[in-house]
Amino acid sequence: MGKIAILLSGGVDSSVVAYLVKRKYKTDIVAFTLLLYNNWDDIESAKKVADYLKIPHEVLDLRKPFKERVFNYFLNSYKRGETPNPCAICNQEIKLGLATEILVSQGFEKIFTGHYVRKESVDYFTVLKRGKDLKKDQSYFLALLKPKYLQFLEFPLGVFTKEEVRKIAVEAGLPTRNRKESQDICFLEGKKLKEFLKSYIPPKAGKFIYKGIEIGTHEGYYSFTVGQRRGLGVRVGKPVYVKEIIADKNLVVLGDKEELLTNEVVLKKLNFFVDKDILNKYPLWGQIRYRTPAVEVEDFLFTSKGLRLRFKNPFVGVARGQIGALYWNNETLVAGGIVC
Repeated sequence: MGKIAILLSGGVDSSVVAYLVKRKYKTDIVAFTLLLYNNWDDIESAKKVADYLKIPHEVLDLRKPFKERVFNYFLNSYKRGETPNPCAICNQEIKLGLATEILVSQGFEKIFTGHYVRKESVDYFTVLKRGKDLKKDQSYFLALLKPKYLQFLEFPLGVFTKEEVRKIAVEAGLPTRNRKESQDICFLEGKKLKEFLKSYIPPKAGKFIYKGIEIGTHEGYYSFTVGQRRGLGVRVGKPVYVKEIIADKNLVVLGDKEELLTNEVVLKKLNFFVDKDILNKYPLWGQIRYRTPAVEVEDFLFTSKGLRLRFKNPFVGVARGQIGALYWNNETLVAGGIVC
């Protein structure tokens, strides 16, 4: 194998990847950490791991494209009343998109990353499958990744559980073996989402609507998402949920839980890992949130607005801007898109 790059984020997962790669391949390995915002702590952590493993370490400064393609996308989506998934967009555009292009142009033949997902060949297509550890599986976040990059990307952690990865880190004595992982959006830097958005989108008083009647006011529709129940600040004597966000009128429409049920979803900006003509070759399943279980697709139709899917069982609180991931047999990622 020729030159190898490792995307070393500074966390335990990518550190174990670096350890495994260094143990298998002896030369022509370089670790890269992406500078995306103020993630200097990650860079320092990654440098310690690279030094410990005696691997050359470099920093790729991608702050400008990250701001343009991910950060601004995130803010503009909320301004439109959508619920974006910046991690999926970042994987598509920056971490496994632009970074891959740059490293390949520098002569690197393989790029190793710490995502919990498996890469395999199915029906002559290179596809991604859910990782062995279903609790950590990250295939959903890669649903928009352009298939052309898969020939360069390797995902060694797809065959491990998180516990097994932690054990390897401890046994190898890696500096990051006890480092906690963040569950938040990286550029929030510990801030609550509502407070973060307030600093970029000026608060503007709007109305809560329930059953066609105004029942209260809020400081901005962007602070809410479809399906939300907690933190609404209004009482109607029973649990109510955000049913719809009307951005141009600054309205948050509330409803009962059964009003949030839907078994139809339309996906736009479609991304396919297999030929779309064979999308129904195997039972198709769809997932519209990372923590929401996938549901089997009853049928689908390509329309002028996108791919319309009808599911056998309903989802609760589907919101515009979310990522929709499609799987064969709820295992093999074959397509993705954005809920519209």
